[in-house]
Amino acid sequence: MAWHSNQTGIEVYHNNPNCPEGNNIERKNRRDGTGGKRLCEHCKKLNKRK
Repeated sequence: MAWHSNQTGIEVYHNNPNCPEGNNIERKNRRDGTGGKRLCEHCKKLNKRK
């Protein structure tokens, strides 16, 4: 399940539950889906470890 922040200037989405950047998004700013954004670099690296 992907998620992203609705805050202006944040242009990435997350899909790894171990991503520190993705986990720091406040609940009020978190939205489901990719939001048409690119995948976060942290998530890319974490996903390769699977």
